[in-house]
Amino acid sequence: MIRLALHGIGTVLAEAGNNVDTSDLNSYFAPRRLRRVDHFTRMTMLAGCRALHDAAGTEQKDLKTTLPLPENMGIVVSTGFGPSQTTFEFLDSIIDHGADCASPLSFSHSVHNIPAATMSIFLNNPKPNTTICQLHGPLMTGLQTSACWLAEERVQKVLLGVVDEKTPLLEDNSRRLLDRKDPRCKHIPVGEGACFFLLSAVENGAEAKYGTLEMENLSPQELQETGFPGPVLAPARILPRLENLHLRATATQQTDTPCAAGPELAFAAIQAMDKGESCCIEQCGNNFGLITVKPQG
Repeated sequence: MIRLALHGIGTVLAEAGNNVDTSDLNSYFAPRRLRRVDHFTRMTMLAGCRALHDAAGTEQKDLKTTLPLPENMGIVVSTGFGPSQTTFEFLDSIIDHGADCASPLSFSHSVHNIPAATMSIFLNNPKPNTTICQLHGPLMTGLQTSACWLAEERVQKVLLGVVDEKTPLLEDNSRRLLDRKDPRCKHIPVGEGACFFLLSAVENGAEAKYGTLEMENLSPQELQETGFPGPVLAPARILPRLENLHLRATATQQTDTPCAAGPELAFAAIQAMDKGESCCIEQCGNNFGLITVKPQG
């Protein structure tokens, strides 16, 4: 079992079917600096900044506000598809103009680690940063990577984010694939958003605002045999599979994305502060990641 202290949460979410509004990022950084920053990276940066303020108990008022930045902090971004729009734009430019005249700007923004690196540059935080891209279990993998960095003492805190954006092509493909794979989920709209968590090792988390996270990877049978201490949240897409296992869970977000477990963990942590322990479940291939939030005290 992996245990981490949870200091802060930052979210950038949208209503089902809508795009995320990132205009608040202009109060953190000068609009001129942001003019070439793509939508995926803007979501990443805004949610990350909000998590830092949440951990410090401060808020952003204008460009003169100093962003509270922990010493020796690394950045981990986990995503299902990465910056999809810029990736498709780069591929379109190859088709339209050939490899020799493909858009260099679209190419640079399509590199999956650009959002994490851009955040590191904007925060003036030249510390380790990396991006994980996988369709199954991106939240659990991000938490495991964060735990490794902290155990190695590579950094003292990790700003972990899960981010995905939607595009028309992803929406079309999701409907087509779900029609074939699980018709019960085909009416869940593709969503987008970013959720960030400021984490540390438990021994350095005596004053962690949200207490601790305990994570384990379980088979379906092991999950059935687990006694949940409180409310259970899970992405909308996996609710039918949990029902087949005779397990009850709730989805706060009625949207579909590989990183949908991020918002569910954020709401579980907030819920745990008032109601005691809470859980979040993420599907990881044929198994499940169980994340239990235990508040301070």
